[in-house]
Amino acid sequence: MRTIVMPPTKKTSEFIPFKGGLDVVSPPVEIPPGFVRRAKNYEEDINGGYRSIMGYERFSGKTSPSTATFSVLYYSVRGTVAIGDTITGATSGATGKVIVITSTAFILTKVTGTWTDENTTAGGATVSGPALINALPGSYGAEYRSLAAAEYRADIAAVPGSGSILGIWYFKGVVYAFRNEAAPDTGVAMYKSSGSGWQAVSLGYEVAFSNANTSVGDGDTLTQGGVTATINRVVVETGTLLSGVNTGRLIISAPSGGNFAAGAATTTGAGNVTLSGAEAAITIPNQNGRFEFITTNFYGQLVSQRMYGCDGVNYGFEYDGSVFVPIHTGTTVDWPTHVTAHQNHLFFSFGSSAIHSAIGDPYNWTTTAGGSEIAIGDIVTGFSQVTGSNASPALAIYCRSSTHMLYGSDASTWEKVIFNDQAGAIPYSLQKVGLNYVMDDRGITSLQTAQEFGNFIESTVSKQVNTLLITKRSQLTDSHIARDKQQYRLFFSDKTALFCTVTRKGLSIMPITLAHKVTCSVSEETYGGGSEVIFFGSDDGYVYQMERGTSFDGQEIEAYIDLVFNHSKGYRVLKKYRRMTFEMVGTGYSEFRTSYELSYGYNESAQPEYTLNTVDMGAPKWDQFTWDEFVWDGRPLTDLSMSTPGDGDNI
Repeated sequence: MRTIVMPPTKKTSEFIPFKGGLDVVSPPVEIPPGFVRRAKNYEEDINGGYRSIMGYERFSGKTSPSTATFSVLYYSVRGTVAIGDTITGATSGATGKVIVITSTAFILTKVTGTWTDENTTAGGATVSGPALINALPGSYGAEYRSLAAAEYRADIAAVPGSGSILGIWYFKGVVYAFRNEAAPDTGVAMYKSSGSGWQAVSLGYEVAFSNANTSVGDGDTLTQGGVTATINRVVVETGTLLSGVNTGRLIISAPSGGNFAAGAATTTGAGNVTLSGAEAAITIPNQNGRFEFITTNFYGQLVSQRMYGCDGVNYGFEYDGSVFVPIHTGTTVDWPTHVTAHQNHLFFSFGSSAIHSAIGDPYNWTTTAGGSEIAIGDIVTGFSQVTGSNASPALAIYCRSSTHMLYGSDASTWEKVIFNDQAGAIPYSLQKVGLNYVMDDRGITSLQTAQEFGNFIESTVSKQVNTLLITKRSQLTDSHIARDKQQYRLFFSDKTALFCTVTRKGLSIMPITLAHKVTCSVSEETYGGGSEVIFFGSDDGYVYQMERGTSFDGQEIEAYIDLVFNHSKGYRVLKKYRRMTFEMVGTGYSEFRTSYELSYGYNESAQPEYTLNTVDMGAPKWDQFTWDEFVWDGRPLTDLSMSTPGDGDNI
């Protein structure tokens, strides 16, 4: 009798880095492990791995819902207190709004003061204080934080008016939003965020002038007979104050004592000026434009930074935080569509032309002062500065079907060359994340790839999702960058988006589905620097702040991710998969489900049910927490193992 000894089963393990993003184009067998075949609301992290996206919440300047806290206040006598009541301590005067009642405690939010052992002035409860802030870990803590956030969310209103948010900008620590007035054909209103919510911005008045002398200046009092007003800005459009031969407009406060009229007027000191007629209220008269903005500085000092904007149906403008100046370029239909600053000139686009102001003077557009018009030959869709030479930057002028470069420093040295006569950019898709990225008919391209490959598929950096992009190119509404995440983001009219993380090997693109439509957005560093803020406007009239909280303005975020099938370096070799381990980082409490599929999910192989997992992550450092406001057993790094019984040639 002979004993046959079978060789031992070879056991191996492999590490699969989660990276690469979505690939819906390549043959499945050729896609590296770690790529994604379908996903929703996950993004690739620049530090490695995939992460569920952060939420967003409505914004007006009032208290942020995601910063809301809850307090646990124990009671011995409940009395008649009900959910929604605001209770007040009879001794301490502390207050709080009841959001949950348990068998032993009131869960409060919007707490003021410090509770003690006392009765409440309403409801007849007897409580013991102080209240414990954010003291419950796990699912209860997550639920109570969500309910507290809902209380603050209800306090935040939409921007007044009607229709979509037409434009949004962050300037000197304030968010500005533009929306149609409520009544049809009554113009557009400008609002700013504040601690009390959205506030209308007064645009002031303007009066045309000629032949002002050098003593006429900002801050002066303009006087004509018994009529006076403060001059907020002297806008010289032709000539100079030094010559005394000039024309322009005075941006003034509301006149006192009547209305100005054509004729001579004086200003504080020895100022003399001739007014051309009565003052007029400054308005944005035409509705339904699409605003675009920049922040730049023509005057040297930090305090002289100003924002410039245009919307395609009204004058362009300048705003410094208090003074609104419509900009007249002298163009027949003076409604610019796109704006930038380059070589100390202000640039606007009008159809297939780019025109610019005099050097350092965004009010003067005359050729004698240095302004000029540059014919492009194609409809301009946006501007972007790029590296030109050691001497000066260049200006990339994107059109719908071509790309042009403007070299030089002023009207006497400009040289416009065609960079690519076959590839351009869809409007509002231009962003810079190291390289300039745009969306074109072939997908997402950069200046570098467009130069190398022209208008062919090889020019794109989005080949793995191009079949998806082709269906969405006509739906693009906006784009922005997320600096902290090194992302280029595209948004579409069906409430979907693509978050494109810039990695060493290119773009990792992941599909996103939001609960609200993005009509416009802004991504800027906070005033004074140090961090980033991202806001978007929607068709419901609300402004939302991104990268905030764990919901879509109170709505749950559905998120899933399915990796591509991995043959474990043994194509068509039957294997027994035993166990997988996920390594995770995060903060707070989370519930999620995991599962796996074998052999492309064919029915011949048994496919498991989902497994529910819970984890509380994010342990505090010993010297960086407030007592009774932290989770004892939270972990900043955790792993999760699950059994994967079954045979298959891939998983």
